Amino acid sequence: MRNEIDLLAAVTVLGVLEQAYFTLQVIYARRKYKISPPETTGHPEFERIFRAQVNCSEYFPIFISLLWVAGIFFHQGVAAACGMLYLYTRFRYFQGYVLAAQGR
Repeated sequence: MRNEIDLLAAVTVLGVLEQAYFTLQVIYARRKYKISPPETTGHPEFERIFRAQVNCSEYFPIFISLLWVAGIFFHQGVAAACGMLYLYTRFRYFQGYVLAAQGR
């Protein structure tokens, strides 16, 4: 059974680590711009970082659900490859969203 879910578990762990990275970016931005929780407004750069993190977090449960359903009921390798592609595009999305609108 374990060899049937190894790739799915690895992608899940990478996804959780990516979410942790996004959250840490918000924490660093809060400290940099002196914005205390629960405030979500302030410096424009902080707002972009915060919004990018929230956007990514909103879709994470859907991603994990689809990853596991596809991996268990269809093919683990294809699901894991699609999951890695999704994580990469989410990372690029986060990086792009953080840039000023003129830089996009």
